[in-house]
Amino acid sequence: MKRIYLIIMAITVAVVVLAASGCKNNRTMISSIINNPDKFTDREVAIAGTVTKVYAVNLVITEAGAYQIDDGSGKIWVITKTGAPDMGAKVGLKGTVGSGLKLAGETFGTVIREKERRTK
Repeated sequence: MKRIYLIIMAITVAVVVLAASGCKNNRTMISSIINNPDKFTDREVAIAGTVTKVYAVNLVITEAGAYQIDDGSGKIWVITKTGAPDMGAKVGLKGTVGSGLKLAGETFGTVIREKERRTK
């Protein structure tokens, strides 16, 4: 019985190790998006970093806004329909790369339209 348990444990560990090694980090560096926006326009990307600026609009009907995220390789603006995270927050998100937005008198070139976000 003990031998069967050890075999099952060894197989389980092997499967977990193989599965983990097959998972690659699918995050896109912000510098890649900024340096080659045509490659990423209308494509979904995943990025992560720290919130460095926030523009929030709280309306009765919806919370919307934009926030800038810095991953160490560059900064990019993220457009959100669910309210902006706090300054300094660590976030990971998925969204679609787009271009051209003017908000609060500031023009933003390449932006990401947020689809999903996780905040630490």
